[in-house]
Amino acid sequence: GAEIPVKAILHGIGVRQVHVGAGLRLSTSGSQLTADSSQLTAMSPERISGVDAPEVGLPIAVFKAGQLLASRKFAETFRDYTAIDLETTGRDAESCHVVEIAAVRVRRGQPVAEFSSLVKPDVPIPADATRTHGISDADVANAPSFADVWPKFREFCGNDVVVAHNGYQYDFRILKRLAGSLRGLGTFDTLPLARELVPASRRLEDLARAYGIDVGRSHRALDDARALAKVFLHLNEAKLAQSRKTSLVHLLDHLGVALALTQPHDVESEAKLLLDLARPYAMGGFSECLDYYRVMRDDLGDQSLPTLDDVIEKLGGRERMNRIRAQRSADERYPVAMERLRRLLVGIANGESSLAEQIARFLERVALSVTEGQAADRDRVNLLTLHSTKGLEFSRVYIVGVEDAQFTPGERPSKQEIEEARRVLYVGMTRAKDRLVLTRAESRGGRPTGGTQFLDEMGLTAVVAPPSPPAVMSAVGTYLLEPTPGL
Repeated sequence: GAEIPVKAILHGIGVRQVHVGAGLRLSTSGSQLTADSSQLTAMSPERISGVDAPEVGLPIAVFKAGQLLASRKFAETFRDYTAIDLETTGRDAESCHVVEIAAVRVRRGQPVAEFSSLVKPDVPIPADATRTHGISDADVANAPSFADVWPKFREFCGNDVVVAHNGYQYDFRILKRLAGSLRGLGTFDTLPLARELVPASRRLEDLARAYGIDVGRSHRALDDARALAKVFLHLNEAKLAQSRKTSLVHLLDHLGVALALTQPHDVESEAKLLLDLARPYAMGGFSECLDYYRVMRDDLGDQSLPTLDDVIEKLGGRERMNRIRAQRSADERYPVAMERLRRLLVGIANGESSLAEQIARFLERVALSVTEGQAADRDRVNLLTLHSTKGLEFSRVYIVGVEDAQFTPGERPSKQEIEEARRVLYVGMTRAKDRLVLTRAESRGGRPTGGTQFLDEMGLTAVVAPPSPPAVMSAVGTYLLEPTPGL
């Protein structure tokens, strides 16, 4: 009976015609299939049976072949790219300057070209930065400025996907701030990929050593870019291997039925391991594999095949199946997450917008409501980020620190960054039903906080509050907005 779930697996991986049955025979012409007196025409049919996979058995062989086919499309992913690295005046991505920039172009997995240049920053290089990368003010005294280097670097990268390690938190943020925009430049950060695949240290030099890659001189842009170019290849190979192992999860239920019907298996065999893994899928309430088996058995009319009750017994029995199907619902297992999901879905579906528009609106809400940690507690003051307040309302809302330095960090925020900050502030302000309080500080940690562009745009007048302890905040201004009818 295992040929029935194997047929389902073959259908699942894209084989259009699969014929099963003991009466099947292949004609001498190779163009006609005959089964139980029915003429079945096929192009170059091929017969497969258990003898084609003597070591692992036909069910596992077909399933693994399907995994290879399913993951084949990932094999050529990121074979062409450009790995980059920066050396800077400090670790703060919002204020540091570039002192060295490098890139390595990769084609079909092989480095083919390099770009490297020292950069003269607008500020002196701190001593601790020099101790890290070895670049001093004297080294960059005659180097070009970032404005001069950037066009050449951008031309070298071309239309490639640009790869950096911890790029989204560091390299790409610095380049975007200094260049004004990375529009048209595809970016990829290898650090999240390393976190997914590597249990040990994910520092670039540690990854390189783990893969046997020469790191050259660490914390020099070109050597680090060379190392990253090779590390990324190894990470891609590991990701491809993982993709193969985790593909075709939707066919595990049929594999479970096939392995149950081909028992017994050795205790330490792969078949036993996969059967234990696939059994809950096969017996779960969301699978149709058992109904598929029953219908196919009836169509074949072969009474020698195991019955549906036999299959269930081989999988572990009806009592076990009922226990698996009696698992708690998502509402019972994840009450907080499900309640949040329902809040996000309120008002999304309506007859006036298309499905694509509804999905886009839902994703926008999700992006603005990312939150972590505990659910709100009514018996205490709860602090939320402005992004996480999307879709919520409160009687009173207090937005703390409405200063340019808080909303648009960095020396020269772009127009897009200012517009995004204004939009986020608007989201927070419109959460208030009865009263909205905005506060700002003139200084933090002994340093001035800068301007208050958004407050000035609204024409608000500060109510100066008594100074708080200097170590926390000084010269606090508070702005009160009372609801205005029709506003």
